[in-house]
Amino acid sequence: MVNLTVREIVGAVHGRLLCGNPETIVSYISIDSRDIQENTLFTPIIGERVDAHKFLKQVFDNGAAAAFTSHGEVVDVSKPHILVEDTERALGDLAIYYRSKFPVPVIGITGSVGKTSTKEMIAAALSVKFNVLKTAGNQNSNIGVPLTLYRLGPEHEIAVVEMGISDFGEMDALVRFAGPETAVVTNIGVAHIGILKSQENIMSEKLKIAKNFGPGQKLYLNGNDPLLCKASADYADNAVMFGHEDIKSHSVLGAGGVGAGTGLEYYAENIHVKDGMQHFTLVWPQGKTDVVIRQLGLHNVNNAVVAMAIAMQYGIAPDDAKRGLAAYEGVAMRQQINHLSDGIKVIDDTYNASPDSIKSGIQVLELLDNPGRKIAVLADVLELGELSYTCHYDTGCHVAQSGVDEVVTVGEEMKALVKAVNEHSPSIKTHNFTCNTDAIQYLLSITRPGDALLVKGSRGMHLEEIVAALKEKIV
Repeated sequence: MVNLTVREIVGAVHGRLLCGNPETIVSYISIDSRDIQENTLFTPIIGERVDAHKFLKQVFDNGAAAAFTSHGEVVDVSKPHILVEDTERALGDLAIYYRSKFPVPVIGITGSVGKTSTKEMIAAALSVKFNVLKTAGNQNSNIGVPLTLYRLGPEHEIAVVEMGISDFGEMDALVRFAGPETAVVTNIGVAHIGILKSQENIMSEKLKIAKNFGPGQKLYLNGNDPLLCKASADYADNAVMFGHEDIKSHSVLGAGGVGAGTGLEYYAENIHVKDGMQHFTLVWPQGKTDVVIRQLGLHNVNNAVVAMAIAMQYGIAPDDAKRGLAAYEGVAMRQQINHLSDGIKVIDDTYNASPDSIKSGIQVLELLDNPGRKIAVLADVLELGELSYTCHYDTGCHVAQSGVDEVVTVGEEMKALVKAVNEHSPSIKTHNFTCNTDAIQYLLSITRPGDALLVKGSRGMHLEEIVAALKEKIV
């Protein structure tokens, strides 16, 4: 509940009150015309398809207290209409003003993949000591970050804010809104490369999360990411490297080169899966401790490592921090393991996809201790632009080197992944379908007791339909 007057809001956004009482109280900010609560300020966003100014009369009829407008149209003279140049910018400017009322530490999380799970693990570790505000769902954009900040209240002691970008300049705005004092970069992949054109550009934009950092402010960088290792030299006053040992060579890979303890201040060793749980030993300059998390995969080990590191930074004892992590159960549609009848397991990783997250999902599939086959059900990765074929083919090369038994795909772009699997590992069965319905029919016909399936694709491919059908039919 924000509890601001219209007069305050007009000043914060440098707007002009066209009509209505300036002492009107605003308690809630909404961009959704269907979500109008008592004392709501409605912010009409102008999107590619819809200009939400068309809903102004509707929201006032439904009880909205006030609204921003960039058109100057007045639909109800009794209600405050605040004229601004750009409603989306006004949403952010107001968030800056509101955030200034609550001087809590903000931890910013960015990266190509893994932002949400990293945010959740950090919040879980911090919550053993603090009342934590965290980004809800995937509200990590120029609109989502302000909406997150509006949820700040006097009860909060620390905030963990996810900060996602897809274009040049967006991180500058997110930093302006959130003002992080500590930051994490999970990795540099190829998500949104169709717009940002190269991984170097992606990294440069994401590292702007620390653009205002002074000496001693901590920027946690994934030491297992080659690009971030290289970039760490430019942040000598801020960079804290984290990661995991190379399981095959049992050495630690970091900015300083190869060798146990080199380059990484916080890292995981002795990584193994036992009783369906991920175990590792966290090592840091002052000691080590054994940690158990419910989530499988090396990417989740890294998430837990940086969560532990940040918890210790904010004065939480390692034993308490790992207790918070042990209680964390994961996020819906993000590598959620569903146990069906006859020992069949379905990994629901349908929220979204990138080439890098598909590789992480394949690793989790390989780690499952099921007696049957391992089947990867994959759909197109969208927003890769002219690099789509190359990215899908390269991902297929990775899948070909894995331990999966069969690959079932949906979509035109996935044909490149299937081609790579067929060329590099013809023993792996492959099938490509044009729609989820055909894929569902096939999967229901071939799934046997003890099989494990990974279901993953871009959000626009709606692979949750496949998970729902498997859960409904395999009982």
